[in-house]
Amino acid sequence: MNEVIHRLQREAERIAARHRAPDFYIRFRAPMAMARRLYFSHGEVIALREYVTPLLQESLGHGLFHSSRVGLDAATIICVEMEAARIDRVRIERLMVLGLMAGLLHDISRGEDNHAEAGAVEAEKVLARFPVTDEEIRSVARAIRNHEAFTVPIRSRRPAFQLLSDSLYDGDKFRWGRDTFTHTLWHMMSHQGLTPRELIEKFPWGMSGVVRIVDTFRSTTGKHFGPEIIENGVAIGREIYQYLLQNY
Repeated sequence: MNEVIHRLQREAERIAARHRAPDFYIRFRAPMAMARRLYFSHGEVIALREYVTPLLQESLGHGLFHSSRVGLDAATIICVEMEAARIDRVRIERLMVLGLMAGLLHDISRGEDNHAEAGAVEAEKVLARFPVTDEEIRSVARAIRNHEAFTVPIRSRRPAFQLLSDSLYDGDKFRWGRDTFTHTLWHMMSHQGLTPRELIEKFPWGMSGVVRIVDTFRSTTGKHFGPEIIENGVAIGREIYQYLLQNY
């Protein structure tokens, strides 16, 4: 990433810092703390993170930073919805662990055609090395198959595994908010070798794609809080676009 892109990313971060965090990240601090605790202390999650880190393609903005945030938000959604249903803590934590693992694995084949299907197949191979049941492996793989936008997802007959799938999708699409404009955009600009002028030309088209995601959230929590996350990102994106127009 060259100095021009670094400078633009820092400016984007300054712009984003002026915007209030979406309600999801304010209201659910306790479930988020629980997700972070599992992410940094659970043995299976730690081992999987160490395994996949070298395999994730940071050049596309979908490396460990992205995958970790997807998993953390997926695990948070799982916690919120299962606590509301009064599920016992042991079952909640186990599904949260699977959400974290699915997040870490969902872009493992990002550079391949039909990366969701390729990633699901690869995830099954990886998880076979871990103390995970066959049913859990299949549920994680199904969630990864289902994480692409604007596709028809494969349903699960078990509500918990359906929640896992929906939460992974929503955690991934939450990234289409401010993360798009503070992180992913600049990695993709670097990877594609775009100049600021070329980025300006592509910006309106990219913004229109972000807006389309608003109506696709799948979990109850995602449907309620996801649109604000996207609107927050769009507001940041508009300011970045104006900055680019004024300076480049």
